[in-house]
Parts: sequence; structure tokens; C-alpha cells
Amino acid sequence: MSEREYPRLVAIETTNACNAKCAFCPNSIKSGNRQTMSDELFRKIIDECATFPLPAIEPFLNGEPFMDPQILPRLRTIRERLPKTRLRLYTNGYAMTPARIDEMQGLGLDHLFISLNTLDPAKYEALMGLRLERTLKNIDYLVEGSRRDRIAREITVRMTRAKDTTADDQERFKAFCKERQVNCMIVGLFNYLGEINSDLPVPSFPCEHVTRLDVLSSGVVTLCCMDADGKFSLGDLRSSSLLDVYNGPRATEYRDMHRAGRRKQIPPCGTCNLFWYCPQGLSLARQIQYGFQYAYYLARYRPFIKIKGKWAKGQASS
Repeated sequence: MSEREYPRLVAIETTNACNAKCAFCPNSIKSGNRQTMSDELFRKIIDECATFPLPAIEPFLNGEPFMDPQILPRLRTIRERLPKTRLRLYTNGYAMTPARIDEMQGLGLDHLFISLNTLDPAKYEALMGLRLERTLKNIDYLVEGSRRDRIAREITVRMTRAKDTTADDQERFKAFCKERQVNCMIVGLFNYLGEINSDLPVPSFPCEHVTRLDVLSSGVVTLCCMDADGKFSLGDLRSSSLLDVYNGPRATEYRDMHRAGRRKQIPPCGTCNLFWYCPQGLSLARQIQYGFQYAYYLARYRPFIKIKGKWAKGQASS
């Protein structure tokens, strides 16, 4: 019997509703009903996360967290129950209004990610179905003065590099982030199990998602964020414990296949070009082997750009 493992990250989709309609996101073609996770299920998951050393937690998967009317109380619950766990939040920023931002002060977020994607108003509306002016006002309010320090230890503004993203678009985005002293991140387009047209190839090294646990708003543990409807379910937290699912036969099979270099032989991973890598659970020899493969992939295809923001004096970075 293999040794019991712990996930390095638990992502909880407290809602699968979203106010944006991004063509590159699986949420836009999601077939299931829109719903918010019940309080009972949410508390069960958090209570179980408190029973083992969990490095990080994200109350987000495929919905927009601020579409969950209980997101702020839930963030407080996470911080109270999991004081040593890194708390990260992803949002498109549109519903993160100044009033909401004021309520977020002192929540203890470690990292706040904002998916902005473009600074062109027409492209933004076509891509996301939202008004850019409102989102930019929210971001400017967020980073004003010392407010940023009371919201999150680190803030990253992110762009997904779409087919029509130009070099000038990227330079403008970098300048925008630099001016606001936030981290800049530009990421290549994922193919979402082959459903989205992306030029990036399927990697040979293991995917980082096999070492995390992604929970849909229904309680179904999905294979990863690419599997928005849970077609490749690993289990259900309404009837099973979190660690039992993570160490169950389905999740273990995926980890074993990826770690053995057989990612392309197991569906749907063989058609997915998600390129994030994590060496957790690998032997030293495998870490070296896959580390070289990952380094080559980054050098050959340049799938993302990260630029560290300049933080206020005394600001802790992560």
C-alpha cells in the first residue's frame, strides 16, 4: 500500500457563477447549473483541511468569487481555521468594488490575483463582456496609498495572451503594472483539454494539478480546473473525506501516471497543454529529468512572463 499523501493546495469553487464570458475559459461553455456551495459543505471542507499541514488554499476554481454573496465571511473562516495556510484569491476585479475592497482590509490574504487580460476597452468588452473602465477604477482604488498593504501581502495583475494580443499590448500591460507597483503576469493560452485552439504543445513533464485537489461547487472533486463539469471526477466530498479522495484509486492513478512520465497516455491529460509543473512526490532522479524538460519547455515556447512589482518598504513578499 502506497504512503498516504497530502495535497499541497486545495481549490474550492464556492460558486461556479461568473459575471464575465471569457472565450478562453471553460466556464463560458460549462453545461451544468450555476450554483453556490452550501455553508455546510464549505465548513466540512475547511474543517478537514485543518486536520493536516496544508500549504495553500484558494476559494476559487471556475467561477468569480465575488459572485458568491458569502465570499468575505468565507475568507474570514479560512483565515481563522487555517492561520498557517497561504490564502490566495483570484478575481476578474469587476465586482471587487471600493466598498468590497474596504471590507477586505485585514482579511489576511497572502496573494490576490486579478485577471485583466487587456487594456483595450473594445477588446476587453468583446473578450469578457464587461466594461474596462469600472475594473480599472477598482484596481486603482485597491492599490492607492497604504490600502494595498491592508488587503494582501502580494498583488498580481494577469493577462492571458490571446490570438490577437500584440507585442504593443503586452508592453502597455507591463507599463500599467509597473506604474501601480503590482506584479505583472502574462500567460499563454491553455487549450482546456483540446477544446480551445492553442499553439502551445502538450508537455511531457508531470502537471502540477495532480498534487492539488480541486473541488467544484457541488462537492464533486474534479480532475482539475480544465475539467469544469467534473467529467473526470475523482470523488465527491458530500459522501467522502478530502484525504480519502486524494488518496483514492482515481487520484493515485493520475499521480502515478504523471510521475512515471506517462502523462500523454492517460485521458484527458494527453490532450491538455497545461504547463505548470510541481516536483512534489518525485524521486531526485525524476526531479532532475523533469526539471530539464520544464526548463527546455520554458526556453523554447516562453509560455509566460512574470515581473515582480515594487513593494512598499516593509511589505512582505511571498
